[in-house]
Amino acid sequence: MSDLTFQYANECDLEIHCSPFGLSGLYVKINGSNIMGIGSTMGLITGNTSGLLYYNDSNDLIDKKFKLYVVVDDEGYLRIDFTRIFTENEDEKSLQQQQQQQHNNQEVEPNGPDTPGSASGSHDANDELPSLILRAKCPHGNPDNIGPFIGIFLFETNE
Repeated sequence: MSDLTFQYANECDLEIHCSPFGLSGLYVKINGSNIMGIGSTMGLITGNTSGLLYYNDSNDLIDKKFKLYVVVDDEGYLRIDFTRIFTENEDEKSLQQQQQQQHNNQEVEPNGPDTPGSASGSHDANDELPSLILRAKCPHGNPDNIGPFIGIFLFETNE
């Protein structure tokens, strides 16, 4: 298991709206900024919550696309791993820098949900490490034993 360290954590608001068609809308607003994000997931969670978004570079929060891996742990916390998607328009240097940064991360085991600077994961060595992690209390009124699910996401600035 590989753990990832982060330099920054910002409070954010999270909304998930489940639809009858199997896709859920996912909305994130980073408090105190003009950065927001929108995405879709395959999960059965619906509701509003607040949490912390962990990251290393504020540029990761502007006009970037991510694939999502979402889990709810035994303590009722929602964890969303944001793994960057590189498009054909982005140069190979950006990809190499991302891979080098992931390789250089140190292992740190957090003490709990509010531990700043770290977040643990259940990725094996062949998985890509996430660029960002959002951790929040799972909204109330959702089914028990929610399995992991996937999604896509885009951060933008609201000008």
